[in-house]
Amino acid sequence: MKKIFLAAAFVAACTATAVAQNATSSTTPSDTTRPLINERTKENVRQKANEVKEDVKEKASEIKETVREKAPEVKQDLNQAADKAKEKFQEEYQVSKSYQDRNALAWFDKGSYMASANLGFGTGSNSGTYVSFRPQIGYFFQPGLMGGIRFGFDRRISTSYHANQTGVFLRYYPFRTRISGFGGFGYNFGREYSSNIGADQKARYNSVNLEIGTMFWVRSNLGAELALENNYYDQSDPLAGRNKGGRFRFGINYFFGRPNR
Repeated sequence: MKKIFLAAAFVAACTATAVAQNATSSTTPSDTTRPLINERTKENVRQKANEVKEDVKEKASEIKETVREKAPEVKQDLNQAADKAKEKFQEEYQVSKSYQDRNALAWFDKGSYMASANLGFGTGSNSGTYVSFRPQIGYFFQPGLMGGIRFGFDRRISTSYHANQTGVFLRYYPFRTRISGFGGFGYNFGREYSSNIGADQKARYNSVNLEIGTMFWVRSNLGAELALENNYYDQSDPLAGRNKGGRFRFGINYFFGRPNR
């Protein structure tokens, strides 16, 4: 009887302990439900963010105000630098102009004439050497600006091709001392001859040429020039081999009509 009573008491004690544990676990929150950042930490972060934002606004305002204050000074410095550069350019231009005026040749004065002859060498779009002889005469309408007429006689070596042409040209000498640069262009029209062109066939063509070169004073009223010329043809015989072909030219120029200085 005593054993039965002890067993019943043990069972009752175990049951009471289990009930107490269940009650405790149901009232204690689980670790998995705890927030990673509590409200106090969040508030601190918000305060720091606002402080940084205010600091950025304040610095931006200071920079903006500094730029506004310095802008007139920077503008004034730039204007002064531009004025100095302009004055320097004008001084150098006047020096150059004075030199040109003192040493300019009377060759290039308005009313002067120039007669010249030059020999050119070049290659066309195919193999072969292209040779030309060109006399011309020009008149200076303005100082350094000349217009005139020219004649051309062309031949391609080792072929039966040759051509004659007539043209007009315009040339300008920006520097008119004993070493004078020039540039110009011309329009030409001519006729081609070769073994594959019939005797009764008139193979005509038009061309435009551009030139740039330098002339050297040799002696009174006599100059020599070196030039590079490029030609553009609307049509050309196949034996020409010169479409859009360039050439180097050497020429002798004689100026007359006004005495040289």
